[in-house]
Amino acid sequence: MYIVFIDESGQPGGYNEQKQEFNTKSSKYFVLAGFMIDGNELVKIQQRLDLIKLKYGLSKEIEAKWNSSYKALGMELDTYIKYRREILELISEYKNSVVGIAMNKEKCYKSNLNIKNQNDLYAFALNLLMERFCMEVTDRNGRDTCIPVILFTDSRKNDRNSKLDKELQISYRRAKNMGTKYIGFPNFSESLVFIDSEYSSGIQLADFCAGSIFKYFEEENDTYVNMIKNSIRNHNGKINGVGLKEFIK
Repeated sequence: MYIVFIDESGQPGGYNEQKQEFNTKSSKYFVLAGFMIDGNELVKIQQRLDLIKLKYGLSKEIEAKWNSSYKALGMELDTYIKYRREILELISEYKNSVVGIAMNKEKCYKSNLNIKNQNDLYAFALNLLMERFCMEVTDRNGRDTCIPVILFTDSRKNDRNSKLDKELQISYRRAKNMGTKYIGFPNFSESLVFIDSEYSSGIQLADFCAGSIFKYFEEENDTYVNMIKNSIRNHNGKINGVGLKEFIK
């Protein structure tokens, strides 16, 4: 069994269809990233991430978040840089296990793809993410493999909005049923599994993948993508269009 942990970076919305413009504070890209492991590796990544936290004076219960500031963690900047690097090095040990989808929001919303809102955008991104992981599972195990794939994602549900997880579940089922012109998704489980990222090492690592990939597209900063390049799905060493997909250029 494979487990794919997914997380996002940037905002999926922010576009005013009536005015045909974006909120000035909205990001250009919405990034959805996944980190895939064999189910047998689950306890190992938990233990490895816990050891990194303890090494830098953090409790195992402290969530590793890409956007946490070094001051919030009580670290000096140089220590924080080393802490972040060690987490990215952990991810980089898992070859062909990271996929990132970057949705160019303005082009997506203005296209003829019937992307009208953030749920549509998320469903398209998820569809592309699932396609590439399905191809990777096929590459590893053959086209007729029956190995199941389960997706874990951070729960968005909160006291103010109890509909978000349901909307994501609908987006997942849409993406699963759509498949693509290249491949269907027979191995994926029937539904997403929601879990609080605070209690999931896998989602915390996916958050670092998403943050690194967002920097690459939004700011044209390849520093962090280069740190996890070995883990990004590739074909003959090429990651763009394979493990990293920009939609639409």
